[in-house]
Amino acid sequence: MKCGQAVFAKNTYGAVVLRFIGQCDGRFIVVASNVADHRNGYMLPDWRAVLRELVGLCVPAKLAEQTLTAEGAGIPEWVCFPLTYPLAVSGFARLLGVPADDVREQLSDLAVPLEV
Repeated sequence: MKCGQAVFAKNTYGAVVLRFIGQCDGRFIVVASNVADHRNGYMLPDWRAVLRELVGLCVPAKLAEQTLTAEGAGIPEWVCFPLTYPLAVSGFARLLGVPADDVREQLSDLAVPLEV
């Protein structure tokens, strides 16, 4: 991702819950809509940490009312997909601008189903 680009996690009503804003040094700052959120202002070291945070927000697809959506200016187009299991490896790859194999490798130690 480029400096200043953001990844959004939105709720079912379209309100932004979390923003991950890319910094020029490759890190990401987390901005929560709720100022009391414990993650507000965190600096994440790289895209791998953003991926872990997004996976932590995922729920089973059957819980539609609790599902968040990941959105952002991917490479080369706008990317939007639900944060549900099975995880959308290609969606995360396009969202973060990294190869799908790198995303799959990062997710390999998690006990969650992956979508090819």
